[in-house]
Amino acid sequence: MNDELVVELDGSVLRVTFNRPQARNAMTFAMYEGLVAACERADGDEGVRAVLLRGAGGQAFVAGTDIAQFAGFDGPRGVEYERTIDATIGRLLDVRVPVVAAIDGFCIGGGLAIAAAADVRVAHPSSRFGYPIARTLGNTLSAASYALTMRHFGHARTIDMITTARLLDAETAREAGFVSRLDEDVTACAEGVLEKILAHAPLTMAAGKEILRRLHRAAGRVDADDVVAEVYGSSDFAAGVAAFTSRSTATWTGS
Repeated sequence: MNDELVVELDGSVLRVTFNRPQARNAMTFAMYEGLVAACERADGDEGVRAVLLRGAGGQAFVAGTDIAQFAGFDGPRGVEYERTIDATIGRLLDVRVPVVAAIDGFCIGGGLAIAAAADVRVAHPSSRFGYPIARTLGNTLSAASYALTMRHFGHARTIDMITTARLLDAETAREAGFVSRLDEDVTACAEGVLEKILAHAPLTMAAGKEILRRLHRAAGRVDADDVVAEVYGSSDFAAGVAAFTSRSTATWTGS
C-alpha cells in the first residue's frame, strides 16, 4: 500500500490513516484508489468489525484533493473526476461494518465528503469543516456530494458553506448533528467509540446501515453532469488552480 495511505488491521479494527501531513493530508488519486481498496478489504474479511479513518499529523483530517491533480482539467475531465469521487464515497458508504472518523484540524473539500460517509464522527474542538471552493478553486461539487452534505447539514447550512466559503467550527458541526462527540483527545475518544461498537451485535448494526442506505437512495438522484462540465471547463476554474498553486488571488470573471 502507498505510504501516503496507511491501512493496518489491528485486531478487529481496520485502521486507515491519511498520511500526507506536510500537505494537510490532501488526497491524491492513488489515495482515493487506496481508500476503495481498504473498503474492499473490510468487506472481504469477516474478522473486521469496524473501520477507523484518521489523518496523520494532528493538523488535518483531510484538506481536500491535492491541487496538482487538477492540472490540465477541462469539462469532460471534471465530470470524470467527480464521478470518481462519487464512486469512492459511495463505496465507503457501502462498507458493511461501522466506520468511525477521528477528526483533527481541517476537514474540508474531499475530506468533508469522506467524513460524511462515515457512520460516527468525533472531532477536536478546534476542527473546521467546509467547502471553501468559491474562493479557492472555483470548481463545484457533484450532485451526489451535495445530497450527502444536505443529509447531514440541511439545505441552509450547505448553501451557506458554498456561497460564503466559510468554515464551520466544531461546535456548529456538533449542533448540526454531523459530529457526535467533541474531545480534546480525539484518539482516546475514537477508541472509546470503537470499544462500544465491538461489544455490540454486528447484525443489528449492519441492518441499520443497510436500511438507512436504501431509504436515502429511494429519494432518487439527479443528473448534473452538464453543470459540472461547464464549471470545470471554465476560465475561472483554470485561473483558480493557477492562483492557488502560485499562492496568489484569482480574479473571477464568471466565464
